[in-house]
Amino acid sequence: MQNASAPAKRMSILLVEDTFSERYYIASLIQSFQPEGVEFIITQCEDGLTAFDTCKLHHFDLIISDWRMPNMSGVELCKRLKEANNPAFFLLLTGNDKTEDMVFAMETGADDYITKPFLASVLKVKILAAVRLIQAKKLIIDSNLELESILSQKQTELKQAAALQQSLLPKDNLIFDNWEIQHYFEPAAELAGDIFQCFRISEDWIGFYVIDVSGHGAPSAMLSFTLAQGLSPQRMDWKLPPEILMQRLNLLFDDPANLGQFATVIIGKINTQTHTVQMCSAGHPMPFLLSKLGVNTLEIPSGLPIGIDNNSQYKSAEYQLNSGEQLLLFSDGVYEVSHPLHGMFGLERFKQRCLEAKAMPAHQLLKHLIYVLNLWKQNDPQDDMSLLLFSAP
Repeated sequence: MQNASAPAKRMSILLVEDTFSERYYIASLIQSFQPEGVEFIITQCEDGLTAFDTCKLHHFDLIISDWRMPNMSGVELCKRLKEANNPAFFLLLTGNDKTEDMVFAMETGADDYITKPFLASVLKVKILAAVRLIQAKKLIIDSNLELESILSQKQTELKQAAALQQSLLPKDNLIFDNWEIQHYFEPAAELAGDIFQCFRISEDWIGFYVIDVSGHGAPSAMLSFTLAQGLSPQRMDWKLPPEILMQRLNLLFDDPANLGQFATVIIGKINTQTHTVQMCSAGHPMPFLLSKLGVNTLEIPSGLPIGIDNNSQYKSAEYQLNSGEQLLLFSDGVYEVSHPLHGMFGLERFKQRCLEAKAMPAHQLLKHLIYVLNLWKQNDPQDDMSLLLFSAP
């Protein structure tokens, strides 16, 4: 049922006919065919050339044109308008009833045709069919524009969220009491489930964490953001041992959508004076210790990833870093990158590349590793990649 209060939708029609009496008659018929809820706005032209110039100045939804006219025929008008990508529905009126003429007319771009002389009822059916097609096309165009607007808004929101996520990462070239901290972050999509941070706890201690939430995109990013906020020094007492921090973080974990999410985490503290490192792991890849003697895996006691069991218990371990040694933490997205032919890069290959590059300065070491990894994965974003490198003075 048409809403009586709704304004009629206007539809612009261009009628092209060189004979005045026929043009007047057809215009009257068209006006009488006007369906409910639609208002026909009819413009009249007496030849194809005038109509073509008029189309340059005005938009028309429907063009009804005679075939044979002076200056420019209806077929030529149709052909030139279609070549100019004019979207109007073109209805051709013709006295030619031969099949080859009809085929020729349709091949030039006409959407429909009526042979003369025609019955008023036939013209009515043709026009109403054209109106339905035009309205359907407009509906599709409007829907696409609305979708494009929504998509553009969502992309803007994603960029803002990504910028916020980037702001939560450490600043470049961090130095605490001559301890140099280098890092690298590469999300697989606009937003990442990875996040890490390093900050000063007290005069002698710095704290750090690496979080890798399962999955990708906005849900993982929102959860990693929430966990990072929970671990901020303003909300968490970093004077506590890492295992206590991990247990408290596990209690903060929430999966309201029941997506089966979890997160692997490493929480650690470094005494910048004594070079003592305390670390606790929740299912996260074990870090590497780079020294003059080689590259070794630090076997940290590991509990379940957080988000699986609220009652999970965790343990910390303490290590001693000698001068010049480096501690490298990373997410599994680093070594799980895949080559289209050679498969996964793998942890052992990653360890070997660290061994080959361990003599490099810290910033060059990370650049070299990223270069090797991107080369392996053919620069194809696959999983979030996080690397955090501590260099003891």
